[in-house]
Amino acid sequence: ATASGIGAIVMANATVSGAEGGCQAECGVAAAMAAGAAVCMKGGDARAVFAAASLALMSAMGLVCDPVGGYVQIPCAYRNATQAISAIGCADMALSGIDPQIPFDEVVAAMSEVGSQLPPALRETAEGGVAATPTGRKLAEEIARR
Repeated sequence: ATASGIGAIVMANATVSGAEGGCQAECGVAAAMAAGAAVCMKGGDARAVFAAASLALMSAMGLVCDPVGGYVQIPCAYRNATQAISAIGCADMALSGIDPQIPFDEVVAAMSEVGSQLPPALRETAEGGVAATPTGRKLAEEIARR
């Protein structure tokens, strides 16, 4: 319930779509949800839940969405793995009393603003970032032939 509540807050005020907000919206929000849930499972209170969610989302702020070939493989799988690690670290920080200073609702608003400022090439179009590297383009061609 904790993770879905965090996700619902984001959905009501921003986006979880890489096409709209970059990977900060997809992976970052997932990390915020996981961080909050981890705090809850470890017996933390609501303050710690939202502290962990803020820390996790702030750590993903500005993360672009640049899937090679438009598929959610490279770098998506790696980013999700590192954000899972981030979620646990952020949960531990919140449980140890670290205050993110910026409330979760303000972090969500900032993430939304940053996402809207990302150029389309960095929002799930596979036109920028690692998708646009020579190797990224070569891999996209190989994937398309499969």
